Amino acid sequence: MSGWESVESCDPNLFQQVLTCLAFDTYRNPDLETGNKVVLPPTCLSRLTDIGTRFPWFFKIESFNSDKTSHCGVLEFCADEGFVYVPRWMMDNLGIREGEEVILRQARPIMGTRMKLQPHKAAFLEVADLRAVLEEALRGFACLSKGDTFGVREFLLDVVEVGPGDEVISLVDTDCEVEFATPLDYVEAEVAEEGVAGFRAFTGKGRRLGGKGKVADVVVAKEEEGKKREKEEEFKPFSGRGRVLGGPFFS
Repeated sequence: MSGWESVESCDPNLFQQVLTCLAFDTYRNPDLETGNKVVLPPTCLSRLTDIGTRFPWFFKIESFNSDKTSHCGVLEFCADEGFVYVPRWMMDNLGIREGEEVILRQARPIMGTRMKLQPHKAAFLEVADLRAVLEEALRGFACLSKGDTFGVREFLLDVVEVGPGDEVISLVDTDCEVEFATPLDYVEAEVAEEGVAGFRAFTGKGRRLGGKGKVADVVVAKEEEGKKREKEEEFKPFSGRGRVLGGPFFS
């Protein structure tokens, strides 16, 4: 089951609009770049009201030049007619340049319960008070789409899974479990001894963004294939036969 319902162009009771894309750094509040809410013209509010859609409003945003898509919420309705202000990171994800047209279609994301994020750099997992930092970054997001890449401070994160569904989830008034995949720059450590279990890095506890305590163990690194054992063997240094100088062997 998909996490959103697309809007067919022939349905007069559902919203869709073609608009010219402008970047948020040309808008009066460039700080909005950190979220995924757009600014629409007043006529879009009139249209949404006329067809009786209920707040909060979500949209699927598509480029005419590629098959890439994403999803967004709306911040306010004060853009010039025919234009939409979009965060530049979303434009980059979609391959859209300023001045190109996009199509916005009404979407209905399912309330999210889980997400899996993949940091580009392992150093992200060492950030102090990581849960609070991630919560603050996601506060500007109305929804989250699988396949998006967004920034938290100086770090980039890929959205590799969302649920329920498999495409987009709503982050409005929800409590999501967060799991981290192996960072893109992580290099698997070599196993020094055949009898020693594989190295496991970045292990820790997953927590809900709402701060309601432990929900799952998060294991980010994986052991080398073929070296997993049901029970780890104890490492015994200097095992084997010894030799007495000038005398016989002993065990």
